[in-house]
Amino acid sequence: MNYKKIIKNTITAFVSIISCVIVLVSCTPENDFGLDVQPPGDELNVVKTDTILINAYTRKVDSLRTDETSLSLLGHYTDPIFGELKASFCTQLLLSSTNVDFGTNPVIDSVILHLQYHSIYGNVAQNNPVTVEVRDLQNNIKIDSNYYSFSPINAGELLGTYTYTPNAKDSVIVEGKKLGPQLRIPLDKSFGQRIIDANLAGHLASDNVFQQFFHGICVLPVSGANGSISVLNIVSQYSGLTIYYHNDLDTSKYRLNISTKSARYCNFEHFAYAGASADLLGQLNGDTLLGQQKLFLQPLAGTEVVFKLPSIKLLNKDFSIVINRAELILPVDASVNEEEYPRPAALGLVKMNEAGKYFTLLDASSDPFGKFDKGKNAYRFIMTKQIQKIITGGETPFGFVLLVSGSSVYANRVVLNGPKSTNPMRLEITYTPIQK
Repeated sequence: MNYKKIIKNTITAFVSIISCVIVLVSCTPENDFGLDVQPPGDELNVVKTDTILINAYTRKVDSLRTDETSLSLLGHYTDPIFGELKASFCTQLLLSSTNVDFGTNPVIDSVILHLQYHSIYGNVAQNNPVTVEVRDLQNNIKIDSNYYSFSPINAGELLGTYTYTPNAKDSVIVEGKKLGPQLRIPLDKSFGQRIIDANLAGHLASDNVFQQFFHGICVLPVSGANGSISVLNIVSQYSGLTIYYHNDLDTSKYRLNISTKSARYCNFEHFAYAGASADLLGQLNGDTLLGQQKLFLQPLAGTEVVFKLPSIKLLNKDFSIVINRAELILPVDASVNEEEYPRPAALGLVKMNEAGKYFTLLDASSDPFGKFDKGKNAYRFIMTKQIQKIITGGETPFGFVLLVSGSSVYANRVVLNGPKSTNPMRLEITYTPIQK
């Protein structure tokens, strides 16, 4: 008997088996959420369902903080589905230098408020002209205070009025240099003289001293609801207020800055959703059954969607179960014009306690979690860990809330299919039953 050959074949077979095992292990999906703990022999006993009962409806957002956001919004337009929206903002101005030497006999040439564009939203195809007012603030605002979408803006003396056509695409030439798109608002020259006089009186000694003298500016749309919303990066290095002047010897300029150290906030008005669709108004007025067909998400202190899973615990009525995967699918209403009104890049999802306070889901770091799937024309949320905890009795579900990510800085809204519509909102669950 050729023992060497037998041993060689045995080793070869053993190595092949080990290699197969390694390949199989390496092919196991990484994103399994740690819940693939099926008992031996139960691998084939997997159940899939997408018929979990969902009750959903749209409601108004209660409050939204808007202070010190990365972007600021300005404009007034009427959305064909969500109705009127008006956005204004106010901000402190900071000194670029203190105790300025304006030279002998300074004369103001021009004063320009320049604000860098980020984007434009709503009625973009029509792109109607917009008229805005720039006024000073009547009260001091503080960077360590909280301000909300409903916080009033106490506008004072008019500094300038300007009508413009929003343009977030074309570059501008400033002092001979080509810069990115800007909204450039001319102000009255008297404001520049006001700053020169303030310097002589010692009001430009420091930011604190200056802010007691001049609280800041606010920018307000005044041309009616047929415009659009300009999204502005007012803390950009290219944003600020520049005073151009000359004296007996030279021409020069002085800049007042807007930065992340500036106290600032936005105010949003929805005018009781004047002009909104009947389905949306019905839900906002308490007819929650309308949410079974269509759901409405609007940022800027607009609307959010509440949904509940009243029968979710019935899944383990007869068996204990292990949730292999739970995914919330939110199809977008295909009839909505997304070229004119682009959908949000992502949505957010939180859970509520009995008092209505919001908390982060256990799956918040999972992927996908709020991303838009172009293939499905839907937003997707993994909810595996959260549903498992509810099923096992570790948490009592009081409901979930959907909202637009970046809801204080973006105007993009979306209409979703409800749980009883064609191609409905649904919770797809794959689970393994285990005998109790």
